[in-house]
Amino acid sequence: MPKRGSSVYSITFLKRLWADGKTHIEIAAALGCSEMYVSQLRERHKLPRRRQVRHGPQEFDPTPEQIAERAAECRARRPDPATPKQERVSVPRYTWTGKVFQGIV
Repeated sequence: MPKRGSSVYSITFLKRLWADGKTHIEIAAALGCSEMYVSQLRERHKLPRRRQVRHGPQEFDPTPEQIAERAAECRARRPDPATPKQERVSVPRYTWTGKVFQGIV
């Protein structure tokens, strides 16, 4: 392994790390350089590009059944419009005394 911070790298060491499937971050840490420099070394020594892998699940559009289910959940949480408005209003958390707001416990 080359010394950290040295500007001379062993090509065989770089190729071995690349062949082992190490990431740019891991190679940069091993060589003591930046990820950008690892990219430049890869191009300079004609190492093959790696296929980029998408991380995380892919989100697809919801099915009509999922849309209907979600709409039913939203309707169940919504207050009934037939209920008088005074009953639907929640209790205020603060009151105005004319000068300052006071919290209600």
